[in-house]
Amino acid sequence: MREQQQPRFSLPVAGLVIVGIVYIIYAWDRIVFSIELVEISKSFGFSLASAGFLATVFVLGIALTAIAAGFVVMRYGTRASLVAGAVIFSVATGYTAIGHGLADLTVARIVSGVGEGLYNIALFSFLGGLSDRYRGTLTGVAASLFGIGLFLGPPVVAAILSFSGRWETAFWVFAAAGIVGAVLIGLTLPRHDIAGAKATGPVTWQRLRSVLAGRNLAVAVVMAINGFGLYSFLGLYETFLRTAHRMDLATASAVFSLFGVGSVVGGAPAGYLADRIGRKLYLLLGLIGCAVFGVAAFTAAPTPWLLATLCFLFGFTVNSIYTNCYALVQDQVAKDDIPLGTGVLATIYFLMGAISGYLLVQARDAFGWGAGSVVAYGAPYIVAALVIVGLMLFDRSHVAQTDGRATAA
Repeated sequence: MREQQQPRFSLPVAGLVIVGIVYIIYAWDRIVFSIELVEISKSFGFSLASAGFLATVFVLGIALTAIAAGFVVMRYGTRASLVAGAVIFSVATGYTAIGHGLADLTVARIVSGVGEGLYNIALFSFLGGLSDRYRGTLTGVAASLFGIGLFLGPPVVAAILSFSGRWETAFWVFAAAGIVGAVLIGLTLPRHDIAGAKATGPVTWQRLRSVLAGRNLAVAVVMAINGFGLYSFLGLYETFLRTAHRMDLATASAVFSLFGVGSVVGGAPAGYLADRIGRKLYLLLGLIGCAVFGVAAFTAAPTPWLLATLCFLFGFTVNSIYTNCYALVQDQVAKDDIPLGTGVLATIYFLMGAISGYLLVQARDAFGWGAGSVVAYGAPYIVAALVIVGLMLFDRSHVAQTDGRATAA
């Protein structure tokens, strides 16, 4: 009933298309560093540990500002948040190309994450607030767009690198495209808040704790494990292909691009499936899939079509976990608290993602790529699956107790 009482408004189709295109550029900004990691490392003389740190440290910027981003969306609305986020991550991406060393690049990567975090929270809060019934499907739209960016990004970066002969060129191109997109978002989206929700009451520590209490805490554990899984793979798998299997850039990019295709299917289609069969059941099946496919991607024979297939399957499962964890927490908080709940969950997710590249390199150094993948992917995702089993049993017990009280009454 509440949704029917909210003011109705129309959104320009062009504006929505531009928001989607900028989110694809956002995905390119995220992966361009990892795709060119070999060239950047050679240019600066970075070790694999330093390079792995830089490949994923931008996630720290997202983590540190995600809760604040939720406040910004609640206070200033979606349009302003999207524009500001796109400008920040685009400027930082451009600065990466003129950085002078590890410290410079670290700052640029973290600031890029700040802008990406604001854009991410604005987009997911808006989509998640549109419908309770199809929340997984709608949040999955953003995830599918991100997957399209991951699919198109590797060959686009490889083509730019091949044409220009300089790793910096792709950073300049994507930075310019993001700035243009931010201007167009500001011109095409309406001035009023399109998020559909404003903050009600002060944002207190107690309110933050209530957002992360009970069942949401279990979801946060799953999200943290998935943050490591997605970003360690995103940051270092192409480097694994080029160093462990001696693939050239074009072949490795083609193999890794199937991760993006899987992410597309793991967005809206997987969200719709979870809306139909139940979000917790879907998460359980998806987490088991992540454990199996994550290990297989590092232990299978170095056959391009096989590794591409495993990239697709892992991209599908890991992105669908991301989408449906957001949707599950949004199911469990008040509608006015959706940006706040999204921001809290994103903080945990991206904090783990920020150190994921470094941790995966440590697992590789200690156990090798094969056994290290069991430690990094197999065991943690099985733990996450057990957490969901516990959540399902808790919910079933709660329903049984409620029915028992009703019968007794």
